Amino acid sequence: MKRALVLFMGLVVLGLLLTPINAAITGINSSNTVIVLPTTKIVNGTPLHIGEDAITGSRLGAFLVLQGVSQGTYTKTVSVPVEYHSVIIPDENQTYRLNSRDMPDVGLNVSDEPVGHAVVVQVDFSRVNFNSTRGTVEFHDGSVKIIFNENTTPLDIGGDYEIVSTTVDGKDTMYFYSYSKVDSESKSLGESVSAGGWSIKFVDINQQVSKMLVDLTYPSGVVKQKTMAKDKYYVMYVDSSGAEDFEEYDAYPTARLNELLKGGARKVFLFTPRDFFVGINNAQMVTCDYEYYEKVKQYQDGEVYTGQWVWDIDPDAGLYTVYLHVNTSLQAFPRVFVGPGEALKLPTGWGIELTPVFTRNDKGTVTGVEGYRFVRSVSVSRQVSITAPTVQATEDVYSFIVNDTGLLSLPSDRNVIIVGGWVSNRAWALLEKAYGEATIRAIKDEVMEKGYVVKVLDNPGNPGYKVIILAGRTYAETRKAVDEFMEEM
Repeated sequence: MKRALVLFMGLVVLGLLLTPINAAITGINSSNTVIVLPTTKIVNGTPLHIGEDAITGSRLGAFLVLQGVSQGTYTKTVSVPVEYHSVIIPDENQTYRLNSRDMPDVGLNVSDEPVGHAVVVQVDFSRVNFNSTRGTVEFHDGSVKIIFNENTTPLDIGGDYEIVSTTVDGKDTMYFYSYSKVDSESKSLGESVSAGGWSIKFVDINQQVSKMLVDLTYPSGVVKQKTMAKDKYYVMYVDSSGAEDFEEYDAYPTARLNELLKGGARKVFLFTPRDFFVGINNAQMVTCDYEYYEKVKQYQDGEVYTGQWVWDIDPDAGLYTVYLHVNTSLQAFPRVFVGPGEALKLPTGWGIELTPVFTRNDKGTVTGVEGYRFVRSVSVSRQVSITAPTVQATEDVYSFIVNDTGLLSLPSDRNVIIVGGWVSNRAWALLEKAYGEATIRAIKDEVMEKGYVVKVLDNPGNPGYKVIILAGRTYAETRKAVDEFMEEM
């Protein structure tokens, strides 16, 4: 009976607060509104993926921006910064490897072992300490490592690549080759196949003996006539010293290719005639396969990848490690401290960093570390087409879309749009303080009953502005609420 009375009173209060949608949303645009997006939350120890809510929020943000352009149909691409957080990882002097359980939105294939296309992101917490004098965390030599195999090296030149490792003059060495392959390409007499400075021009074909005559141009510009036979393999290369050569093989020359690549050859071109035939208009044709390798980078043990991140190469295991290097005797590798508001950025294009979670006393002084959290920062971009009236509004999406963690109170000089339900969006706690638990409980019950709601309330700090709740039981139903709200506008 008591619960029913509370619910009834909540509905009465809610009825007094609610404003009809059409009457409330007139004039809302990006200059007078803040959109509150949810962040990754932990429920029963499990992080929730709420990236779809961020995408929905970015669509709403783009809509409000376009409200301020001019009358007509417009297409605009907007990008909204989104952060994905892992659970807090305690420092128990353990060796920790990042995994998709602790961070479902990690954005790359991570594993405990660098096999297949998986990467290992490893922290040795026995080499990470809280420095009480500085009030910071200190990362020591080798405390953070990123371990790859030949499939997953962070070096990126675009397209495919091949990695080989060997030992040169006693130092473990890695060669990085760009790689391209073409199968069953057909050419007629007078045409050419080119790769890396080589050019094979087809001069004549003898169909009876399955051979052809070619003019072979080397990267240096030297031209030689060669005879090539069907299903033979021709290796052309520039070795590590710059010498050019041409070799013929009866079978695919796996051993020779490995030898050349491990020897640091600058360029390797493998060509195979597969068939000779007569094409349209009696044109003599050749079908061929070819591969091309070109060395674009090389590293040795101890060489810097970037900043204080250094290579450790293991040719026997085929593994490549980039690790944080600290050596106070060398100016390039000083001590590494990370304080409040700072992070240790991983040296790749993944946008991932490791952030300490500090503890503080009543005066706000840092007293220790609760644990560590991996954070990935990305931009969610979407192209939106919409018809909008003419109003004055800002075009800067970043200025009016915030995460719920950054909203400490409901602003009285803005409309506030809260995207997502109470599980994923912390701003619901502010709603309960502003309108009372009974009122917000009634809205929650309506969400659970109907699937989603579009609620417009008077801003408690200024009735001239509104607080709008667009929430659903799932991100799909939240998207319905946002769509309905935009349709009403």
